[in-house]
Amino acid sequence: MKPRLLFLFFSFCIIRYHSLTPSPSPSSSSLPPDHVDLSSTSSTGCFVPLPWFTPDATQQVVNHISSTASVALRLISRNLREEQGRWGFDETCLIFAMAVVLARSVYITYCIHLGFGRHLHPLLEADVVGTVWLTRHLVILEALSLWTWALPKLPVAILLFRIFGKFKRGLGIILYSLVAFLIAIVVVQTVVTFVKCQPISKNWNPTVPGRCWNTDIYTDIGYFAGAYSAALDFGFALFASTQVFGLQMERSRKMLIAASLSLGIPAGVTTCIKLAMIASLNTSDITYSTVPLEVWNSVESCALMVAACVPATRPVMRLLGKRLGEWRSLISGRKSHSSAKTESSSGVSSKDRAGELELGRRGQQQQQRRWT
Repeated sequence: MKPRLLFLFFSFCIIRYHSLTPSPSPSSSSLPPDHVDLSSTSSTGCFVPLPWFTPDATQQVVNHISSTASVALRLISRNLREEQGRWGFDETCLIFAMAVVLARSVYITYCIHLGFGRHLHPLLEADVVGTVWLTRHLVILEALSLWTWALPKLPVAILLFRIFGKFKRGLGIILYSLVAFLIAIVVVQTVVTFVKCQPISKNWNPTVPGRCWNTDIYTDIGYFAGAYSAALDFGFALFASTQVFGLQMERSRKMLIAASLSLGIPAGVTTCIKLAMIASLNTSDITYSTVPLEVWNSVESCALMVAACVPATRPVMRLLGKRLGEWRSLISGRKSHSSAKTESSSGVSSKDRAGELELGRRGQQQQQRRWT
């Protein structure tokens, strides 16, 4: 059942990426330079914001249904186990990470409403003030997106410690130290997102007098954080898989558990795709060129939430399997009962016909005896 769910999840991510990635428009082939003089640009028209529920915004919300459902299944599984009175630290971290992911989803929907996904040059021609307001929110969105792939790592580490901590000494210290180092990097990257330009408003309005750091500094921090995040995703998945195969249980059950614990691999692959896209970003058209990057940010955050929840949903899966088996047996019992009735009715009629044939045969024998 879970390989089929993985196939559906990957198919949904690919379809959503192609549907959200904007197609280049021929009218906006000429893009403005890196530093647009907003003060000398006049508004030639009234900018009309996009509707709230555009296809991009709707699919952005739909993309988080899988992660929300996985979190709900994990919480239900906790209640099905003997932990009704306990609210663990991992559940608290999971709820907080889910809240950040959903907050980013709402925020990016608002940015799409302001014009995110459209070329910068037409936006400047329509409304300069509105475009500056949009770029300001994009800087905030950039900082918020950093935490959507950092916070879900902590519930994954706690889950691995709860499963394998009894057999490995010092495992908790190693796992928590790795995640703490990642969070420290993200804290630094979040601060640098705003303080790399003085004054801070120069981050979204290049015409403001001031100065900014070398862009390579922020880019290098992003590369390091992304590479370290991908290494954690792959490392956690491979560690869990190797530890499961050392347990004494059926091979089919080992494969199933290893597959559920290896769901962090898609998140690592997504991070590698993001890192490959950073170098090709067109910083002169920031409202348009960063759309694919934000799409993959959404995919990565959802993949991490699923990876943190699915391995702990076994009680719900067992309950669903039990109910499904009962429904199947009930349906098959009704079918067998109806077929038994049909066979019994057809059996009586065949007996009657056999008796009539036997009487006819005896009558013929008696007539033959009389003639002889």
